[in-house]
Amino acid sequence: MIVIGAGPVGSRVAYKLADAGYETLVIERKESLDEPICCTGIIGMECVRRFEVDDSVIQRRFNSANVFSPSGNLVHLWREETQACVVDRSAFNVLFANRARKKGAEYLLGNMVG
Repeated sequence: MIVIGAGPVGSRVAYKLADAGYETLVIERKESLDEPICCTGIIGMECVRRFEVDDSVIQRRFNSANVFSPSGNLVHLWREETQACVVDRSAFNVLFANRARKKGAEYLLGNMVG
């Protein structure tokens, strides 16, 4: 099986395929999975728990937010328990890729498809 893209979703798919016994190749255009990424990663606690996100990739935990409505009104949301986390996206990608590799998925970096 071939998976295009080694982001968290591509690596998760590769992990599941390899775990099911398929020969799996992930093709990624970047030369390295730990290259800086132009966006941050904000994930909910369900994702953290379900995919066993390692604390080493979590940069910050949140239990509150300020939301501005279209009319300009401020709504402050708050809970005692953590609701979301900011992750280091590069480290997050590497975490998921390493898991897929441990199941036998292979990665071909620095290649574009199309």
